Amino acid sequence: MEEKRRKNKILIRKVIKIVFVLVLIFLVQHFYVKNKMIGDEITPMITNYNRACPMMISDDIRMESVNSLPENTVQYDFTLVRVQKENIDVKVLKTSVEKEILSTSKTNPSLEAFRNNNSTVVYVYRDTNQKMLFKVVLTPELYQ
Repeated sequence: MEEKRRKNKILIRKVIKIVFVLVLIFLVQHFYVKNKMIGDEITPMITNYNRACPMMISDDIRMESVNSLPENTVQYDFTLVRVQKENIDVKVLKTSVEKEILSTSKTNPSLEAFRNNNSTVVYVYRDTNQKMLFKVVLTPELYQ
């Protein structure tokens, strides 16, 4: 039981790292493009990310794709490559990831384009067998 808790803590830390990597990616994009992005400019950013996908973010996390969805929504799809749904406490992991995403979304300048455009950002996490683990939805109201 103690081993499972230790593995869960390690996995949670790794998923938090992916959030930081995403923030870093957005930060680089923000400083690379001198003008602020607006709605239509988010689409080329998504295209560029998808050219690099699938992309290993860490030893355990792979970004599969980034998609533009209806109603001004962007979705990031991730796979936790060494995780099987049956072997992890999904609720604990989701709570930890949600907290981290929310805290960085409010203040990070690299996410300003999404805040300025009232975009919804969806983070989807799947296990190594592509079973749905959880989804985090960040709506514009949560940025405030």
